[in-house]
Amino acid sequence: MLALAAVAVWGLWTPQRLNYLLFAVLLLVPATAAFGYPVDPVWMILLAGTAVACFGLIQRFHPDAPLGSPGMLGFVFPVVCLLTALANTSRPKDLVAALVPFVCYALITWHVVDEARRDPGAVRRTAQAFAWVGVPLAILSIYQRVTGTWPVLDEFTISEAFTAHAGAGRSVGTLGHPIVYGTFCMLGMCVALALRGRMWQVPFIAGAVGLLLSGSRSVWIGTAAALAVWYLSLERKVTRRGIYLVVSSVVVGGGLVAIGPGPVREVTDILRARLTNVTGQSSATARYARTEEAWAGVWHSPGTVLLGQGPEAHVRFFEQVGVNDGLAQTFDNSYLTLWYDFGIIPLLIFVVVLGAVLLKFKSLAARMLITGFAVQIWFFDFFLWPAAAATLILAIGLAVAESAPPPPVPERQRSPLEQPAFVR
Repeated sequence: MLALAAVAVWGLWTPQRLNYLLFAVLLLVPATAAFGYPVDPVWMILLAGTAVACFGLIQRFHPDAPLGSPGMLGFVFPVVCLLTALANTSRPKDLVAALVPFVCYALITWHVVDEARRDPGAVRRTAQAFAWVGVPLAILSIYQRVTGTWPVLDEFTISEAFTAHAGAGRSVGTLGHPIVYGTFCMLGMCVALALRGRMWQVPFIAGAVGLLLSGSRSVWIGTAAALAVWYLSLERKVTRRGIYLVVSSVVVGGGLVAIGPGPVREVTDILRARLTNVTGQSSATARYARTEEAWAGVWHSPGTVLLGQGPEAHVRFFEQVGVNDGLAQTFDNSYLTLWYDFGIIPLLIFVVVLGAVLLKFKSLAARMLITGFAVQIWFFDFFLWPAAAATLILAIGLAVAESAPPPPVPERQRSPLEQPAFVR
C-alpha cells in the first residue's frame, strides 16, 4: 500500500505519468482482500481507477478543444445495456449495481484512448513497464508456490474461497485469484513479445513462469491463441533459429521434469493434474451444468432472448437457486452472463467491438491481447475483476496508439531538403 501511495504522489504530478497510477490501481490491487475499505474492494478499485481517469480528463481539458472524442464511443455499450434493462426491470438497485462497472470502464477507456491519440509512445511505455512489473511478481509467485501461502492476501481475504488453501498449489501474485493473475501474465507476455523492448525476453519468461504457476487453464488456452496470432503474423513461419529454440526448450524442459529438483517436479505434477482428463474434472463438469442453466434462462422466451432476464439476474439465480456443487456461484462465461442479464443486443455490440479492434487496427500487441482475452472469457466472468478488464482497456489503448500518425517534426529539426519551398 505504501508503494501504491508513492506511485500516486508521483503519478498525479503530471498528466504523462497518470497512466502508470491508473494501471497500478487496476492491475495490481487485489479485489479479494480488504484493507479497511468502507465498501467491497472491487468497488474501491473501480471507483479509484475512475477517479484517476477523470482527473486525467480534467487535466487535459481545454475550453477550445472539441467536446466529442473517439474515446467516448465506449459509452455506447452501457447506454444500450441501460435501454434493454429499463424494459426488463423494476429494481433500481440492481440496475445501478449492474451498470456502474460498465460506466466506470467506459470512463477509463475514454481517458486511455485520448491519451493514446495524444501521446502514443506513453501508452506503449506504460504497457512495457507493467510487463516488467511481472518480473517481481513472478518471484513472488515462486515464493507462494514454495511456501503454500499467499502472504497478506490470506490475512485480509474477504472470503475463505480466496485463500491459498482454496487454491492449493496455485500462485496469485498480488491479485488474490489465480485466473486474474494468469490474465496479468498473459498481458506481460503479449506486450513483451509484440513490442520487443530492450531485454524483452526477461518479462516474457517471467510472465510464462507466473502463467505456469497460476494453474489457470482458461488463460493457458487464451495465451495459446494469442501466440498463434503472433506466429501467423511472421513473414517466415519456419526458421533455423526457431527450430533450434523449440528443440532446446523441449530438451531442457524434459530434463528438468526427469531429473530436476523437487519443486520443479512438484510443479510438473500440478500441471499434469490440471491437464489430465480436462473434460471430466469437477471444474469442467461444473461449467457444463452452469452453461445448461444459463442457456435455459436465455431461451426461456423470445423476450429473454432479446432483452435477457434483467440486470443482476445471474446474481439472483445463484442466490435463490444456484448449482449445488460447492464451487463458485457464477456462470463462468462472460458472453452467456451478458446475454442472460441484458439480452442479445449488448452481447452483439460487445462482440462487434472486440472484432473491430482486432480487424481494424494493425497493432500486433493489441491483436494478441484481444484474441487471448476473447478466448479466455469464454471460461471466466471478468466484469467485476478490474485487472482483467484493464487488460482489454490497455489492448484498446495500444491499438489506438500504434495506429496514430507520428508527431510532426519541429521546424528546427527538419533537414534542408524537408524545408518548404518558400524557405529555400
